[in-house]
Amino acid sequence: MTKSLSEKINKLPKTPGVYFFKNKKQEIIYIGKAKNIYSRVKGHFVNFKANQKNDERRTTIIPYRKIIDVDFIPTRSEKNALILESGLVKKHQPKYNIELKDDKNFLHIGFSNDAYPKVFTTRQPKKIKAQYMGPFVAGFETKKFLELIRKLFPYRTCNNGVDKPCLYFHLGLCSAHKEKSKEYQKVVDGLKAMINIYNSRGSHIECYDISNTNGKLSVGSMITFKNNRPEKSLYRKFKIKAVSGSNDPASLKEIIDRRLSHKEWKYPDLIIVDGGRGQLSKLKNIPIPILGIAKRAIGRRTKSLGTLFSPYGYGTVKVDKLPQIVGDTILKARDEAHRFAIKYHRSRRIKNYELK
Repeated sequence: MTKSLSEKINKLPKTPGVYFFKNKKQEIIYIGKAKNIYSRVKGHFVNFKANQKNDERRTTIIPYRKIIDVDFIPTRSEKNALILESGLVKKHQPKYNIELKDDKNFLHIGFSNDAYPKVFTTRQPKKIKAQYMGPFVAGFETKKFLELIRKLFPYRTCNNGVDKPCLYFHLGLCSAHKEKSKEYQKVVDGLKAMINIYNSRGSHIECYDISNTNGKLSVGSMITFKNNRPEKSLYRKFKIKAVSGSNDPASLKEIIDRRLSHKEWKYPDLIIVDGGRGQLSKLKNIPIPILGIAKRAIGRRTKSLGTLFSPYGYGTVKVDKLPQIVGDTILKARDEAHRFAIKYHRSRRIKNYELK
């Protein structure tokens, strides 16, 4: 290893990304991905030296003596690095990358260009004209995830016309045969929102909760998550004005109606409320996809888990059955809305006490 190459390696970031090995002609001869670029690249040369010392006859696929330079592209996550690596290997065809050179692509989720979009998965998205989401590295997990959330957003997979109900319609897993196209589009939009949460890409959700003491000094909270993270500048709090006593469904409807009246506030892709079918009963007709999350009792205690309810389907989904990134994001949003509502209610109680 040359001195300049050693110095470059020592300056590499300890973050996820893709790295490139180049020869003296500055040709890319190998592309790799890493959770920690520095450790992975350093490891290549440490292992090479160890192999040389232990067995002079041992050979390696990568000709380390030909490596003169190293470069990298950082990514947000190891999953994104894997996707980027695949695309770059296909593009540059490095001599010493044995895998990822073929035409096998990652899984994509397609939405047909119909009034009632059909949902399907494919590894060859260019063959069919449709709207696509992806790519997804874990194909089996992605398909299981789609199958699970179909209970919440019953999407169409059949080739039937909307006037000819399919088997999935009778199972409560396809709402295309009973909804108007505008209502079915909410199902599709809700499905896309969940997929964006799963793919950590472009998600914008709001979560709401109500807090009061025996129906007094009732308040509501609205918290916002973008790309699976809190966006505190977009948090809002509401005093309940039109509802008397402890009535969470009516209180939620009041604050969400007030929120939707603010056209200058960008609409989210998905709304989540703390509650089950009772809370959702008054909110099905809002123009944004919505889900409810109710705490789930386990034994004598209620743990910080939950069950998701939908106004569009008959089924429910336990949060701990979802892929971890989706479940964690939903639970964090629910807990954050709860915390923010309690904090605001507590401040109102203190002010009310001081005025007496």
